[in-house]
Amino acid sequence: MDSLLWLRTGNRAAAHLRCFQSTVSRHSRRCLQVFDLEMEKRAGEWWLKGDQTLINLERGVHQLLRWRQGHGLRLDSQHWCGHLLATELPGAWTCGNTNYFECERLQELLLCGVIDAWLCSAPDIPDHPDLHIIQLTAMRPGLLVRPGHPLLERGDQLVFADLADYPVLPLPDGAFPRAQRILEELGLWSSPERDRRFQQAAWFGRVPVEELMISVGTPLQQVAGFLDGCVPLPLPLPLLVGEALVLKREFAASTHLHSLLAALLARAAQLASGLGDGEVWLGDQPGLKLSATPLLQ
Repeated sequence: MDSLLWLRTGNRAAAHLRCFQSTVSRHSRRCLQVFDLEMEKRAGEWWLKGDQTLINLERGVHQLLRWRQGHGLRLDSQHWCGHLLATELPGAWTCGNTNYFECERLQELLLCGVIDAWLCSAPDIPDHPDLHIIQLTAMRPGLLVRPGHPLLERGDQLVFADLADYPVLPLPDGAFPRAQRILEELGLWSSPERDRRFQQAAWFGRVPVEELMISVGTPLQQVAGFLDGCVPLPLPLPLLVGEALVLKREFAASTHLHSLLAALLARAAQLASGLGDGEVWLGDQPGLKLSATPLLQ
C-alpha cells in the first residue's frame, strides 16, 4: 500500500515490487481493513483517511530495517532535481517518480516513513525539527529565452520592467512559496494580470507564445541539456537556488546516507566541471573525498 501511495499507480507499484498489479490492489485493500483506514485520490495523489497512529508505528519499524540492512531505501524528488543528480545511485537506494511539482507531499511521505530521503529544491527547504537538511549545491539562476527573442536586443540596458510584455513559464501556484514570493516581487510570476498584459503586446497573435516564453534555469540544468537551445538574458536574479537532501534526523549518521551523498555530489561535481569558477558551489561533507568548491553559506 505504501508503494501505491508513493508511486501513485498500481502499475508502477507492481513494477517496483516485482509482482502483479492485482497483488498490489489486494494487499492494499487488506492493509486498509486491518488499520481501519480509507484511501482517496486528490489532485493525482493517494491520501489516507483515518487515524494513522498505528500504521505510522508499523512504518517506523519497516524504515528502521531498511536503514539498518541498506536495502530498498527510497529516494524521491522534484522532477528537475532527480533527473539532474540522481542518475547513478548506490545499490541500497531506489529512486521514485522524481516528478513532484510541489513540496508538501514529499514532506508528508518522508515524515510518516513512506520514503527515506527527499532531494528538494532550495530555497523551499523544509523547516521541521525532525528533519535533517544537507545542502548539496547552491547557484544563481538565470532568465532564459530562445535565440532571437526581442529582449536580447536590449543588451545591458534590459530592466525587469521590460519583461512584462512577455509570458513566463508557469509553475503551480503555492507549490514553492519562498521562490514564488521572490519572483512575484520581481514581476516574474504567471498571473491573469500578466496574461492580459502580454496579450495586448504587438507580437501577440503573430508569434507562438512558446517562442517568446521566459524561463528560470540554473547553470547545472543548462550543462545537463535540460534547457537546450536557450540563452541567458543579461539580467541577474537576486535569488539563490540549489538542491538539498532531506531525511529524518535519526538517520543522519548512517553509512548508507554517506554513500548516497557521495553519488549525488560526484554527479554535481561532474556537471559543474563544465562551468566557470564561482557559478556553482558544492557542499563539502565530512568524510567525502571530493574536490569541490565549498558551499556558499
